[in-house]
Amino acid sequence: MQSSLSDLLGVLSDAVAPQHVRFDDGSPTAVVPPPDAPVTVRAATLTRIGRSRSEGPTLDLELRVAVECHGPGQLDNMEQLLLAVERHSQYSVVSNGEFRPEEYSGAIGQGLGFLVRVPVSLRFEEPSDPPSQAAVGAAVAARRIRGRLVDGHNKGISDAYIHAHSSATAVVSDATGHFEVLASADEVQHFAVAVDGTEREVSASTKSLPVVIRWV
Repeated sequence: MQSSLSDLLGVLSDAVAPQHVRFDDGSPTAVVPPPDAPVTVRAATLTRIGRSRSEGPTLDLELRVAVECHGPGQLDNMEQLLLAVERHSQYSVVSNGEFRPEEYSGAIGQGLGFLVRVPVSLRFEEPSDPPSQAAVGAAVAARRIRGRLVDGHNKGISDAYIHAHSSATAVVSDATGHFEVLASADEVQHFAVAVDGTEREVSASTKSLPVVIRWV
């Protein structure tokens, strides 16, 4: 988990260099950001997404990290930080409506800011003889959903960001609009789709695959 957070801090630091990015660990001495750190980062929430078996049994988590900007250059810094997050498909910004108001106000208090999803995978060892019910639960906790994003003329839309709310990662559609995302076993999935900087919330049934998401 620490390595996932460190990777994000590296991305954010590069975006606003030579200015500094400060991680607030909640200690009493970290209440007021120093003047040489116009960007403050703090861990907000940690959520269990499910379990997967890509390279052995893995617990899939979603860490939400608050990024807050201070000072006269906060608008410029916000722009650079948002662009940096968008360039790295493993991260995604939490959209309006995907968090409770108290979650945002508790994480962003002194300036402009946003919340970022950070995927975290924790490997673990399963018991040598696990109970049968536990094995069934692990098998259906997550699955890969294939789909295609199309416009009103059924033409595939490429380079669009697609994020299933039950997943910790976002993916990008290929040249024909096709994508594949890891999601929960729920039949109805809710997606955040971004095309050319415009984001919409879309729900779709996964009873038959591939899923077709229409951008109209």
